Amino acid sequence: MAIRVNILVAMRDLLIEIGTEELPPSVIKPSLSHLAQKVSEILGAQVKTYGTPRRLTLYVEAFADRKDKKEEVIFGPPWKVAFDEEGKPTKALIGFLKRYGAKPEDVFKEKKGKGEYVALKIIHEEKSKLELLRESFEEMLLSVPLPKRMRWTSDRRITFSRPIRWLLALYGDEVLDLRFGELRAGRRTKGHRFLSDGWIELGKAEEYFQKLRENYVIPSQEERRELILASLKKESEKLGAQPLYPEDLVEEVTNLVEFPFPVVGSFEEKFLELPDRVIVTVAAHHQRFFCLKRGDRLISHFIGISNNEPKTDLIKRGYEKVLRARLEDALFFYREDLKKRLEDLVPKLSGILIHPKIGTMLDKVERLKKLVRFLCEKLSCDEERLSKAERAVYLSKADLLTEMVKELDELQGYMGYIYALKQGEDEEVARALYEQYKPSSPEDELPQTFTGALLSLADKIDDLVSFFSAGEVPKGSSDPYGLRRSAFGILRIITDRKWDLDLREVLDLYEAKNTEELEKFLSQRLESLLEGYRYDIVRAVLKVVSPFRPLEVIRKVEELSKIRNSRDFIDIYEGYRRVAKILPKEWESTQVKEELLKEREEIELWRAVRELEMRGPTLKDLANLRKKIDDLFDKVLIMDKREEIKNNRLSLLMRVKQLFNRYADFSEVVIQEV
Repeated sequence: MAIRVNILVAMRDLLIEIGTEELPPSVIKPSLSHLAQKVSEILGAQVKTYGTPRRLTLYVEAFADRKDKKEEVIFGPPWKVAFDEEGKPTKALIGFLKRYGAKPEDVFKEKKGKGEYVALKIIHEEKSKLELLRESFEEMLLSVPLPKRMRWTSDRRITFSRPIRWLLALYGDEVLDLRFGELRAGRRTKGHRFLSDGWIELGKAEEYFQKLRENYVIPSQEERRELILASLKKESEKLGAQPLYPEDLVEEVTNLVEFPFPVVGSFEEKFLELPDRVIVTVAAHHQRFFCLKRGDRLISHFIGISNNEPKTDLIKRGYEKVLRARLEDALFFYREDLKKRLEDLVPKLSGILIHPKIGTMLDKVERLKKLVRFLCEKLSCDEERLSKAERAVYLSKADLLTEMVKELDELQGYMGYIYALKQGEDEEVARALYEQYKPSSPEDELPQTFTGALLSLADKIDDLVSFFSAGEVPKGSSDPYGLRRSAFGILRIITDRKWDLDLREVLDLYEAKNTEELEKFLSQRLESLLEGYRYDIVRAVLKVVSPFRPLEVIRKVEELSKIRNSRDFIDIYEGYRRVAKILPKEWESTQVKEELLKEREEIELWRAVRELEMRGPTLKDLANLRKKIDDLFDKVLIMDKREEIKNNRLSLLMRVKQLFNRYADFSEVVIQEV
């Protein structure tokens, strides 16, 4: 018998800081998330996280380190055997006491079953939560998922994203003995690399935030982010402009500085000759600067966020120098590119190999030509649309050979659009060159033009079929060719445009391989796309409708979901259930001989089936079939003794089941939850 006793200590704040060399911005958030989860699991407490380029911080407010004691009652020999007639311990008791290091006065009498025995109370003291944390701390740091790890000591086990230079660990005013390799935690931390005098000693955990702020460190990412946004707004308003916020730039800059200082710089007006997106890409993606806009045009100013106080113009001049050099290169590339026509670059695409089993980029363009013509035929495009689509296909990959895209590959598609417009191409054709890569993510917008949507669809279908045929099937989290993204793009475009295509016909066009794997892959993507609907409805539809008909799958899931809680749905389900239940599993025959239909109920059901087979059933039609099905089962013996009559009726029911299966396999539906 064991009793657990909780021994509580006073509540104190717990602080753990991992001090590093400057971390890449992208690893701070996932590292903190991983560490917080691990610490929370050990302590059973909520963990707050803070992070800068030089520190990962975990903070637990008012934590009571629980140390459990377990009381266990141990039974020894029977009481009568433990003591002699004079009440002195016998050898049996002495041996028992020796085993547990106890004295005769420690024992007491306890009933067990029908007898009385010697009993001893043993207290086991368990490890505290902080002791468990100390034991697992090193392994916890080693388990952080990082894209790359560095070694900086002779101990080759010790790795992290960047070298760890100090550990700070305080429980209230006590140092918590955490270790990582030879590094031991203390009560010291460091302030700002440039604006602080060096080591800062803490008396207790609660001093942490104030001491860091006094030394130009703001550990809260959210607070730094708000300071950055406020400074961008303030400085841009002085210029009568608005800042631009390229995707993820604010988050990246937040994780590049410990204390943000805005620096306003400028560049020569001549660089405004460049398309806006080129300037923004050069400034934001390569220098982490924010461009400014007045009205619908960029102005020749930018704002950088420095990690050092700009007491002189030195930082500003440095920012302007590096941006000017980048923009000079971009302007040179832009002017050189404009001297060449896109159509003249197309033959040189033969020099860009996509994959040994797939061929070159020029091979892809040739495949896209055939695919776009095929899709245009299926979508009944007129001559004008076909002409635009074919022109867009021909020029689609030419900008990969421009100097600008060679230098800034994130501008592919966009530069094709800009150059095509400059060279007098049709505006929709030019826009399609940009839209062919959309959507690039689940949140990205879809192509807005017909030509852009068609080219994007063809491009993604080609990627999917070509790479699967080459045996490049995504496995686990690995997807080096972005095929999951391509599949989602295909489904979103088809859904948006309401294009009812059968992608199996494309497989025939390609003489595709690995088609079963591809079908399974598309089915999984459809399940993900339709995760807002009931899982049983989605699976019921996918059981009978091929994922190669994505619009049909989506439409039927939507239609069934609308009536999911209605009387019609119950009628459909019950009608299907009665039919499916009586049909033998191996039954396949659908041949109904009218001359063998003798009863009124089976004749009426047969007539209804024939009519619905000819025009295609609606859900209302399937619901209305229930009465005829019930009449048949209630008034006609399906399993007639005459073999040919029985088989004919089973074939009739098989035809009924096939009508239902035009929508879904209703055996997958969980009707109890209605």
